[in-house]
Amino acid sequence: MTLLAYIEPDDPTVDLVGETDRRLAILCNHCGRFRYLNSSRFSGDRRVSDLSKALTCAACSSRDVRAVAISRDPDSGYWPAERS
Repeated sequence: MTLLAYIEPDDPTVDLVGETDRRLAILCNHCGRFRYLNSSRFSGDRRVSDLSKALTCAACSSRDVRAVAISRDPDSGYWPAERS
C-alpha cells in the first residue's frame, strides 16, 4: 500500500483527529517529505485543511504542503513511516 491509502478523505477538526485514533501529518507536494505533527500546537477547533495554509516544509521551504489525517495500517496496526 502507498501512503495515500492511509490519508483520510474527510476534513476533521484537530480534536476529532485525536478522538478517532488518527494522527496529524504534513505532506510536502514539492519534495515528498512526510512528517507527523504535534497536534497540541494547534487549536482543537481548526480544520485540517486550514492548517495547510499556514505550514511550510522544513526541508525545502515550499508552501506547497498539505496537512492530512493519517490512519494506522489496518492489518499490522502500525503507523506509516515518516520520510524525508
